[in-house]
Amino acid sequence: MTPNDHQVRVMVLTQACTSTGSILDNVTPEQLALPTPCSDWPVHELINHIVGATHYFGDLAEWGSSPEGQDWPNYADGDFATAFGEQARRAMAAFSAPGAMERTMMVPLSEPMPGWQCIQVATGEIFVHGWDLARATGQARPDERVADALLSSEWISLCDEVRNESTAFAAAIEVPGEAPAADRLAAFLGRDPSWSSGQ
Repeated sequence: MTPNDHQVRVMVLTQACTSTGSILDNVTPEQLALPTPCSDWPVHELINHIVGATHYFGDLAEWGSSPEGQDWPNYADGDFATAFGEQARRAMAAFSAPGAMERTMMVPLSEPMPGWQCIQVATGEIFVHGWDLARATGQARPDERVADALLSSEWISLCDEVRNESTAFAAAIEVPGEAPAADRLAAFLGRDPSWSSGQ
């Protein structure tokens, strides 16, 4: 990995955080109980997961692991957009720090991995759940640049490895090759790009 590769990965994470942050900004209190493409999570639980996961990846980038037994806040009951922004800035700064890309990080459902791989996991988690939230709340698709970058990254093979070893990801859904990149990415993870909250 070269310094330029690291900079590109941080740039894509930044774009993912910006994209998902803008979607969170537009969620209204009336939408918190709506269903999402994550069948077990209504909007308020998806928000808790997005902010909590961003906090978690900030821990990994700073320390290599996240303390066990943390008492995670109910972010959706407060100013979740601000909380996400704070954790996103922390994660971006930590992944940008010298040595972060070489640090071993303890990622769930995987063997320990170097930071340059972990940042792609973080980017995918933040971005794809932003897609889920956008679908649930009737917003525009998230940033296509991030989807394109993830579709051409090592993250795809990492997801396939996890899918083969656990039920974390559903089977991929076939979509036309000309479908928007964000929809193709969601379909790769088993989401139906035509999903709507009325289903």
